[in-house]
Amino acid sequence: MQTFFILGSHPDLAKAEILSVVGLNSKILLESSTVLVLEHVEMPLEDLQNRLGGTIKIGVILDEYLGSDARACANATVGKASEATGKNKITFGFSAYDLGNPKAVQRIARSFKTLGGEIKNALRETDRPVRFVMAKEDALTSVVVETNGLNESGGEFCMFATQTSIILGRTSTVQDFKAWSDRDFGRPARDSRSGMLPPKLARMMINLSGANPSSSTILDPFCGSGTIPMEAALMGFKHIIGSDISEKAIKDSNTNTDWLYANVSRIRPIGPISKKNDIFFRVSDAKNIGSWLTEPVDAIVAETYLGPPKHGWDRPALEALKAELMKMYRDSLAALSKKLKSDGTIVIAFPAFVVKNEVIKLPLKKAIEDAGLMIDATWIYKRPDQMTAREIVRMKKTR
Repeated sequence: MQTFFILGSHPDLAKAEILSVVGLNSKILLESSTVLVLEHVEMPLEDLQNRLGGTIKIGVILDEYLGSDARACANATVGKASEATGKNKITFGFSAYDLGNPKAVQRIARSFKTLGGEIKNALRETDRPVRFVMAKEDALTSVVVETNGLNESGGEFCMFATQTSIILGRTSTVQDFKAWSDRDFGRPARDSRSGMLPPKLARMMINLSGANPSSSTILDPFCGSGTIPMEAALMGFKHIIGSDISEKAIKDSNTNTDWLYANVSRIRPIGPISKKNDIFFRVSDAKNIGSWLTEPVDAIVAETYLGPPKHGWDRPALEALKAELMKMYRDSLAALSKKLKSDGTIVIAFPAFVVKNEVIKLPLKKAIEDAGLMIDATWIYKRPDQMTAREIVRMKKTR
């Protein structure tokens, strides 16, 4: 069954994450800056949605209609919406997305009010209460879909505009925004000065490593307040190691992990959560990790020190900071490489600096190669108005 994914704010990163989880053999049928359509996905879609950090919605393709008239699509939703049995009331809505024809998206979205009224009248013949949820923009948000219960009754029907047709899909599952928000803003120990890795990005980075939760050991040598170990625990990893040079960071990690286990009933994990004693924290400089970590690990996932918070950068200060950071990274990468299995993967978020709308990356290639590693892929993660972005670098061993 063809499956569509509505991508989050960093689509390239989201696409790479999806393919890391479902497998590179999954055939891409169509893609745009907001949508990815795969030919076949074996994993249950709700499990897949809960596993991913960068995907907003997942659903199935129902049909394709030549031309750009949304009426044929809308008419087809009558039967699908009336099949819903979760609730007596039928609640439905429409969303429009670009798959190669952005002008058609706007035209389709403008027709929703009229089409929604017509479909609502048609559905009333089922003798059930009917409600049409109108999008304020081209598409309904995941919050609107969830809070209005569209997936339990009626449905959200997505119309994807291509150059020659409109593809009709139905949303199966949406991102659990409440759980993500809880883990981001509800955890008790947060340190804005040392940087706060968003839980969604932490989850994406773990998935990009390709590590298997049931069998892999995962290490975060710059664990800060414990975001990556917490996400790994929610994914069911059996062996999770977190270390940091800061005693406060390790204290924060333990505090946040205690909070996670105390509140797990409302922060839904993907499957069986890791046991609390599966997570081990230790105060340690990453350069000295070999002095106590005896066995090599399958994956290293981390965010390094990104530099001091800044509202802007001048070139001399930035060059001095880059030199300071590179010395730290060279020593750390050399030590970490020695503790990675030969077929293991490292995924690290390094800083990238925004100067006059230009993203300036660190000269990482030589340091990575000197450590016996190679760059497999890179992605930029940047929020609007950030002066320090993140360059996500995935690395493999060469020796």
